[in-house]
Amino acid sequence: MTQTAAMREYMLKEGVQQYRDYFESDSEEQKAFEYIDHLDNRGRIRFMEIFEDYTIQREDNKEYAMIQKREFNPELSAVSNVILDLVDFRDRVRPLARDLTLMDVQSKYQRKSVDEIARERRELFESLNHVDAAERGYSSGELSEGRMKENVIKK
Repeated sequence: MTQTAAMREYMLKEGVQQYRDYFESDSEEQKAFEYIDHLDNRGRIRFMEIFEDYTIQREDNKEYAMIQKREFNPELSAVSNVILDLVDFRDRVRPLARDLTLMDVQSKYQRKSVDEIARERRELFESLNHVDAAERGYSSGELSEGRMKENVIKK
């Protein structure tokens, strides 16, 4: 209880202040403002319920990100390309998709400024668009180098 006391007190003060700000021009409510400071627990809970935290992002961002697929290598067989696709999916695509999903889910609970949230999203999407050649997936050279090493070892 003592760990959340500061947050509850903050929510109560902000809820009361938001109520006062909303009704500051109503002459009928001016008389009720003097009673607000001496509320019972039920009244305090009601003001905590009307508190709205504007530092948390409310809307759900309906965005998508495209993760570039590994290029098909015509020098390799279809089976080798499928195997490289599966390895690429396991090592590169799945971790990227997991990071994007976690970032999307947790973003609505983060207390950040709107500019900071927008900057982070922009940086993430820019990093997805500007992928180095080494990160685009497995190349045919890696597979052929592996075969060459196996042949050298066998001889």
